[in-house]
Amino acid sequence: MKRIRYPQKRYEPLLVREEALVDYKIHQSIVNNNLKGVKKDYGMFFTPERIVDFMLNLIDATKYSDKKDITILEPACGLAQFLVGIRRNQPALFKQAKLFGVEINQDIINYLSTVNIAGDINIIRDDYLLWQPELSFDLVIGNPPYGIPSLSKHYTIKIDPATKEKYKSLYVTWYGKYNVYGAFIEQSIKLLQPEGQLIFIVPPTFMILDEFKKLRTFLSQNGGTAIIYLGPDVFKPEADVSSVVLNFIKSDKFTFRLELLEYIDNKISTIKINPHWQGEVVKFETDYTHTMEDICSYRLGDIYEIRISPRTPEIKHSPYIRKDSPFRVDNYLPLLNGRNLKCNKIIYNNLTGYWIKKSEVKKLRGYFDIPHIVVGLGFRENGKVGAAIDEKCYPWMGDVYHLLRKNDLFTMKFNLSDSQIIAYLNSDYVRKYIKEVYREITYHLSITQLKSLPLPTEKEWQKIKKMEIL
Repeated sequence: MKRIRYPQKRYEPLLVREEALVDYKIHQSIVNNNLKGVKKDYGMFFTPERIVDFMLNLIDATKYSDKKDITILEPACGLAQFLVGIRRNQPALFKQAKLFGVEINQDIINYLSTVNIAGDINIIRDDYLLWQPELSFDLVIGNPPYGIPSLSKHYTIKIDPATKEKYKSLYVTWYGKYNVYGAFIEQSIKLLQPEGQLIFIVPPTFMILDEFKKLRTFLSQNGGTAIIYLGPDVFKPEADVSSVVLNFIKSDKFTFRLELLEYIDNKISTIKINPHWQGEVVKFETDYTHTMEDICSYRLGDIYEIRISPRTPEIKHSPYIRKDSPFRVDNYLPLLNGRNLKCNKIIYNNLTGYWIKKSEVKKLRGYFDIPHIVVGLGFRENGKVGAAIDEKCYPWMGDVYHLLRKNDLFTMKFNLSDSQIIAYLNSDYVRKYIKEVYREITYHLSITQLKSLPLPTEKEWQKIKKMEIL
């Protein structure tokens, strides 16, 4: 079982003719200005040239030195940044290669043909997720669209319900509120030849979110997966999203193989290697996170069932909810959300505009009528986990989690009190742990991540507070 090898060198940008680079930036500017609506509806973002060059450097050139009939594909190619880059920067190696780009938008294809950016690249108009070519590819490289497909104004990629159902039927990794970049990864791997290489820049959310659990399993079963973390600044200010480069080799020799790496200061460094990966959540690791996990005997999910509040669509359609202010407020309770939750404090004011009769609170969620711990996990600003005890038993909505104590022999041995758990969850120890394990992957943790949070006994909590580990 071999490992993907990265040369011990600095990844300087490839040589690009200055006048060609200027021309290409002009083309980007034209498309940015003229096709803003198209870009938004299709989840398009141009890749910075330095990242294009970095990804081109990841191509395993040794595979192609004696190979004929090389086929290279860029899905959702837009201005064909990667294919143009290959032709421009590695002309000798890929002189005979057949280059293919798939693009769904005719306006972009028309622009490409007008200015002749793509040269002899074969540009195909099609929906990549429905495309069924008769050939396979040695290399698939690019920047797939990001977004949840829907006609709803809340989602970025405008796809009609019938097309979305076709996607669901075609892709085994489709699960929950699936992001289309996951389907692009699956389709690309299916189109690779044995030992073929996939290089995509994508968000890192597939590493941890439940919606991608089938995709992670799919990756582990079909080859070797290297994830190179780039951080949150690649697409700013156009998009506030963290990015990774997925470098995947389709091969039985790589089965159950994972490498997590980081690109910083023009160097790739290894964070961890898992030779037995089977699609589990991929987390970052540091000495600090190892220390916390070693000290704590429990995980939060061992002690608590964790539930999430009703989301806005459910609230809007609930027969128990009213939007206008009731005549007799004393018979009603306001619905609270994340803005009402602070560290060890709940603000019992109506910030949502929604109300429910006190007598019907239990009909919304059965556990709303008992005191319990509530947790908010939006930590964009300071990494804090906001936790408090809802003694007044109010109804909630949105991204707020509810901890319901299990009653079994295992949990009876756990001796941390509710107030101590609140202090722990609100502590800088937990804030630091979450920031180091999940970096900037997402600004809201899921139930799965919350369940895996280390949880100490009373003795272990005292030990944590005495250690100088912050």
